[in-house]
Amino acid sequence: MDKKLNNTMDLSEKELYELQKRIEDITINFDEYSIFNETPNLIKLLVGKDLISAKSYLYKYLPKDIYNSTIDQFGQYTLEAIIIYVLGLLYNSIQESSVVRVSTLVDRLDSTVRTQANIINNKNMVSSTATSSRVDSSKEGYIKHKKSTKYEIGKRLLEFMIDRKLLHIETFAADDKKAVVKKKGKGYLESNLFAVCNFDLSLIPLKLNLPMVCKPLNWEHISEKQFLFDFEIRKPFVLSDMIGGYLSCPTLDIYNSFRLNSSLNNRFSLISSRNLSNFNIELEDDRYKEMCNILNGLQKQGFKINNKILEFIKNNRATLEKVGLLMPGILAHVNLKDAYDLLRIKYYLNKDIKKVCSLSVLLKELANRVQTARYQDLIIRLASAYEDYVFYLPAFMDFRGRIYRSGILHFHERDLARSLIVFANNHQEGSNQSAKDIVASSAAFKYKKFYLYDDALQWYKEKQSLIYASDESLISFAKGASDPFQFIAKVLCYDRVQEYNRIPITQDAAASAYQIMSYLLLNEEMARRTNLIPHPDGKIQDVYMYLLYDFKEFLHHRINDKLQMEIIESKLDRKLIKSLFMPLIYGKTLISMEKDIRLKYGELLSRKDSYNLAKLSNEFWIHKYPDIVNFMKLITIISWFCSVMDRAVVYSIPYFTTKQDYMSFVKEEIMVYERTSKKRRRVTLSVPTMKRDKRKTQSSACANFIHQKDAYIAMKVVESLLREGAPIYTVHDNFITTLPYVRIVPDIYTKVFINMGPPLKIINEFIRINLIKSYTRDINNSSPLYYNHNYPMPSDYLTEILNSLLPDNSPTKDKMKWKKKVSDFVQYYNNYVDAVCSNQVIDSEDLSPFLIQEKWNKFKKLLENRSHNYSVHY
Repeated sequence: MDKKLNNTMDLSEKELYELQKRIEDITINFDEYSIFNETPNLIKLLVGKDLISAKSYLYKYLPKDIYNSTIDQFGQYTLEAIIIYVLGLLYNSIQESSVVRVSTLVDRLDSTVRTQANIINNKNMVSSTATSSRVDSSKEGYIKHKKSTKYEIGKRLLEFMIDRKLLHIETFAADDKKAVVKKKGKGYLESNLFAVCNFDLSLIPLKLNLPMVCKPLNWEHISEKQFLFDFEIRKPFVLSDMIGGYLSCPTLDIYNSFRLNSSLNNRFSLISSRNLSNFNIELEDDRYKEMCNILNGLQKQGFKINNKILEFIKNNRATLEKVGLLMPGILAHVNLKDAYDLLRIKYYLNKDIKKVCSLSVLLKELANRVQTARYQDLIIRLASAYEDYVFYLPAFMDFRGRIYRSGILHFHERDLARSLIVFANNHQEGSNQSAKDIVASSAAFKYKKFYLYDDALQWYKEKQSLIYASDESLISFAKGASDPFQFIAKVLCYDRVQEYNRIPITQDAAASAYQIMSYLLLNEEMARRTNLIPHPDGKIQDVYMYLLYDFKEFLHHRINDKLQMEIIESKLDRKLIKSLFMPLIYGKTLISMEKDIRLKYGELLSRKDSYNLAKLSNEFWIHKYPDIVNFMKLITIISWFCSVMDRAVVYSIPYFTTKQDYMSFVKEEIMVYERTSKKRRRVTLSVPTMKRDKRKTQSSACANFIHQKDAYIAMKVVESLLREGAPIYTVHDNFITTLPYVRIVPDIYTKVFINMGPPLKIINEFIRINLIKSYTRDINNSSPLYYNHNYPMPSDYLTEILNSLLPDNSPTKDKMKWKKKVSDFVQYYNNYVDAVCSNQVIDSEDLSPFLIQEKWNKFKKLLENRSHNYSVHY
């Protein structure tokens, strides 16, 4: 595939046409053309003199109305070009597995073809100065089809690919092996269908965003571009009106239709919706430029490849593979179909392995290992290509404001990729023993956790004889590290003074979600356990170790069966505790918890026992942290009111306001026919509707609320560090900078919390923009329309507002439910006020600032008066 297609994420109409023409040219004589020499098998499988084209195939099998309105306008090999493009998207090296769900492939093929057809039908939208890359279904020329034929194109293209032996379908048993019951008691065991490519996956052209070797374009509002003098400025500004990042600005590209982006220029990961209006950011007129300055400062930071670790990996590849730190390189080029066939034969010939492991598990494990090998191979090849270049990483945001990087080879990636990157600039020359000690301590933390920096430094010095004995010794030692490649990278630079100020030092917030929750609830115990407030013992605290100890004590009082308790304790470790209780703050369900427990214990616990342990975990959570549970219920019930009133949930911070508007999905089944084997496969797809999903809205509300506050805190830290001239990169609540600046990061981080002020104001504002603002807009009566939101809101005030929002013509049943919800909301709110204000406030008519801010002033003082600060640490 040509370089342009390998190095951009998007496939514009022009590029699609060029690819189509090249495929047509190749059919004349394969041997005369070298442009596809790296993918001859793929092209030959799709195209040949004696083979009908995909367009002719669809003419034979598609309903005539769909063919005439959609396919007929394509060139002879446009569909083959689209197939290659989709394969490049779905089977790239950074996916979790080297196989793809059939439902995903069908949906992507179908959507891509329809999008391309709509682009052709809407010529007026192809201009490079178009203000939106969305295909507007309200415009003339937009192709619509009946619901029953929604996936007909994707289904037939999949059958075409199977007929061409491009891929085949594997059936893996579902993890939970649930029975799907149909009408009249009939049903079937649920299984997962995966599409497996029959050719070497390395032959697929990759569709990835890569680092830039020139500085990215500054982010700015589209109206600031002089050439867009005809652009109609809409208010409020939204995130999708911003342009910047990558230099190229394709419009109406196929990729954007899947990533839900209407930006003129780049991709924003607006999750869980096919409609940009469901998830977006509304920018404050007077503050959005501050947000742009933060993004621009981040993406102007230059990076280089750490040639010491790259050389080390290349020289010691065999040893790294032998100890398991790298997958065998040969796996990156394995033909998965042949490997599956061989594994299947060996499995059925081995009676012993059939007793302990299913074939489905082995096949999935093989697919994952092949994918890991492909990923590692790509990272090493990319690092080699970028060696000696200064490169830049364009910054993007999701709808909650969290900053991301796109593509591959950045600090958001896994351990191997992170180890290969250093800062390009060296602000302060020279070094001293203190700087050397920071490198050593940082390296030690990449091996394991410590409670004191001095302990980490001492450990490193004690292990030096083992670490530096030889490359083989270092590799053997690093195998036990939590981040082995980052550990090796820091070890290699330890004695290289000239490299000190370019080495990235990572400082991670200690359980940031719990830190934010401790601030919102003014919970001093939780703040100390998460290092937001310094602990009296002067050590780094681990909230999950506290949870582990408390949970074990709770279980001893609830489980009488000593044998069962011994089994539970045998596997109950910090890792499981984190998987159970970290997502709980984001709305993790009992079913998800039960799956985590089953994965950990396997056959040691029955399914019933696993579910009971999940229930006990939830009961412990409610018992131990009732204020957190109450807070989550408060946020959840506010989102319920929004959903019932048919409105989006809105979250606000000083820079912007975000919208969350989840829509329901319905299941739609199609049958895919394999002509060679004469099998019919049932494929279930999720189809979005225009109906709001109340359950998803409620379960996601607290997570999105916390994530947005997390994003704001990260932005403010970056803003401060940029003012200091510090090299900086952020991975959400993880801050990466250089030696001269690491000591100031924790204090900047803590100061952001102090400057946010009393948390009551934040919660009151959330209530105002979602409920009270609706009341003032929709209700015209003599009731009070405003209340000072620095103060607790009275119960009768909230009750009156919420009761007024219920439509008068609502059925009696709905009125009763609404009344119950109003009562619950008032109770949750009063419980929250009780947590963050003086206990006298609820029953007192004297709402003096002293009483209201008494707890906040105490909490703030504890934040300010610190002898040490581990709020973020190595």
